[in-house]
Amino acid sequence: MSKPVIRNVVFDFGNVLVDWDPFGALKSLFGDRSYMDERLAEIDFFDWNKDQDRGRSWEEGFSWVKRHHPNHLEIFEAYHRNIQNAHIEPIEGMAKLVGELATNGAQIFGLTNASELAFQCVRKTCPYVEDFSDILVSAREGLVKPHPKIFERLLARNGIEPRETIFVDDSEANCIGASSVGLIAHRFVGAKQLRVDLALGGHEPKN
Repeated sequence: MSKPVIRNVVFDFGNVLVDWDPFGALKSLFGDRSYMDERLAEIDFFDWNKDQDRGRSWEEGFSWVKRHHPNHLEIFEAYHRNIQNAHIEPIEGMAKLVGELATNGAQIFGLTNASELAFQCVRKTCPYVEDFSDILVSAREGLVKPHPKIFERLLARNGIEPRETIFVDDSEANCIGASSVGLIAHRFVGAKQLRVDLALGGHEPKN
């Protein structure tokens, strides 16, 4: 069987191109990262953030907190206020790898679960995303990964074939969602391993 010809590479942003780290935004409130993780889980922070990624306004988000976790409003407000600090560190090696893929003929796309504000933070930390052929931001689409429709929207909007497209994400669930519509999914653990897997899997981009 011949190796697939990969013409397109789709990148998740958080923990693939940029480190998403709530501690960066909240360290003034939490001296210990493990304690922060426990508290955020207790107050439904991660579910709340996913609804922000789905496009809910910050006003609506804070109203939800006031109803459900009023004693912890300052945590959510601090995250919003310091959100750039949660997206401050680029993932090592990825800017170079993305640049090489583009130079070698791949079309580069972005598909991120992010609020509009979070996406603007990524643009500051990783300005090279401005050169991507297209970026789907979940808050703009009203859909979040791993729902198959957001992957289908990317394919349809850009007229690309799933069998010619590799999707890179750190989330297993998102990779499964991508695979369900025929995309070649790669679960990201680092730039070095992605580079190796692209070569070993015969996924070098072709013109």
